[in-house]
Amino acid sequence: MIRRHIADAFRRAADAFAYLSSKKYTTLAGTMTFFLILSVVPFLFWLTFLFGRLEIDFDRILDLEIFAEFKDILHYLREQAQSAQAGASVILLATTLYSSTNLFYHMRRSGEIIYGCGRDKGGLALRISAVALIFVVMLLFVAGASLLLLGTAFLRRILPSFAAQVAVYALLGAIAFLFLLLLNVYICPYRIGARSAVWGSLLTLLLGGLASFGFSVYAHLGTMEKLYGAAVFLIVFLLWLYVLMVCFVIGVILNCYLLEKDNSAKFVHKKF
Repeated sequence: MIRRHIADAFRRAADAFAYLSSKKYTTLAGTMTFFLILSVVPFLFWLTFLFGRLEIDFDRILDLEIFAEFKDILHYLREQAQSAQAGASVILLATTLYSSTNLFYHMRRSGEIIYGCGRDKGGLALRISAVALIFVVMLLFVAGASLLLLGTAFLRRILPSFAAQVAVYALLGAIAFLFLLLLNVYICPYRIGARSAVWGSLLTLLLGGLASFGFSVYAHLGTMEKLYGAAVFLIVFLLWLYVLMVCFVIGVILNCYLLEKDNSAKFVHKKF
């Protein structure tokens, strides 16, 4: 009996891996990681350009343990965006806006591959939807950061140190889940509701949280700097981004699988 259950578990794991491989999850994750790296500074540039006067103290967010090893790199990216803002021109605004939408544009194209929905046309419409999404994400990013700062200050006043830390990470997870839900709805080429993207978003949140915790522990071992030298933090940061994208793509594939198994689902293509 136990042997049969073990065999069934291995068979299901093999089937799941075969399904993931058929969706080219590692290739798509690598593609999205590449465009994420290209889009980070333009995104921060526009974020600073539009909301810089709000003077949100992002340092308090970066002080969280999960961001500790990448704090210097994130500070550097923000400084580059702020320095670029000083010489902003119409051409720079246009090119940075275009660059910042690359991730969402190729994210939707990757969604078409995952869901098996090919579109020969619609490139301009997708680019417009990516521009609209970038501003929505900026608004949510600022709102989420403000909520996290207020929540952190409040929770640390009313709770003991450890309980407050757990509550802060729970709040961070809830905010991240809302972002993931938005991206999962956007990446799907069909018209779906938020309910159809819940399980994939939860899976991404779980896997991404475990991966981030693992990287945080690994970075504290203190042996990487001796092995890689000064480039250690950049190497780990890029690897961390790739693993997070793998987690995201796996969540999208889960949503695709559940949608395929849903007999009541209506596959209506999005116009944008």
